Amino acid sequence: MKRKRASAMASSSSFTVKPSRCPEEESVRCWEIETASSNSTRPQIQSRSRKGSKTRNINDVLKDERSKISGINRILGTPIPLSNNLTWRLLKSHMRIENYYGTKLHSALNAIHECFEPSKDPYTNRDIAEDIVFDLESDSELNLRGFYTVVLERRDDDDGHEEMIGAATVRINKGVAEVPLVATRPLFRRLGMCRILMNELENRLMEFGIER
Repeated sequence: MKRKRASAMASSSSFTVKPSRCPEEESVRCWEIETASSNSTRPQIQSRSRKGSKTRNINDVLKDERSKISGINRILGTPIPLSNNLTWRLLKSHMRIENYYGTKLHSALNAIHECFEPSKDPYTNRDIAEDIVFDLESDSELNLRGFYTVVLERRDDDDGHEEMIGAATVRINKGVAEVPLVATRPLFRRLGMCRILMNELENRLMEFGIER
């Protein structure tokens, strides 16, 4: 995707931008299928840590993956207040109360379009950013399913209106966070807003055991 002027790139985060084949809701199920077909004679997997190597049962690994995804889903839609009337929120297009959260997702998409030139899927001719934000099904060979959208807003003390400052898209797969799009609206650039958005995202992901 061609970038016009984005305030920050996903590579500036400590998380690895890594493509994945399965959406985060399906990652555990896909992993189970792959494991059953390719590891029938290997009931254990080898994982490494800073303290050395250790053998973990596959069921334990799958349990950890479910726990991480479940933890993330628990904070969906929850407004997390920050300093200076800022609010951080994690959204997903299938959430209930569609009118309320749908409006926020549209605002997030507009913020992304302010920073990135529109890019069309070569297979479907659809807007890639829109498919990511709204988790739309597609016949495309690209895998754009399973993304969350993170938004940073500022609340007005007088009327309570929440103004969109910036947005990012994130997908979790096998303990790795993929952040392809990070955008800050031009009005709020060079104020540290992207850093605030990404720092809170990193903190929340690490809270649920996602450290890459």
